[in-house]
Amino acid sequence: MKLLLLIAVAVACVALSFAWREPWIGGVGLVVAFVAMFTDRDDVRLDDERGSYETTKSVRNMRGRGR
Repeated sequence: MKLLLLIAVAVACVALSFAWREPWIGGVGLVVAFVAMFTDRDDVRLDDERGSYETTKSVRNMRGRGR
């Protein structure tokens, strides 16, 4: 939700920079867009977080034993 809000603010700032012919507003929009990109979290669950008995490290160790 936060990502969509920040992207909407960034788009609005860039659009306002063209409408008001003030380039600094577009710069603020680009800064907000970069903040949105780098503060976005990836909510994909890892194998370790799924509650399985085997972690990814233990799977790697089992696969590497036969080599």
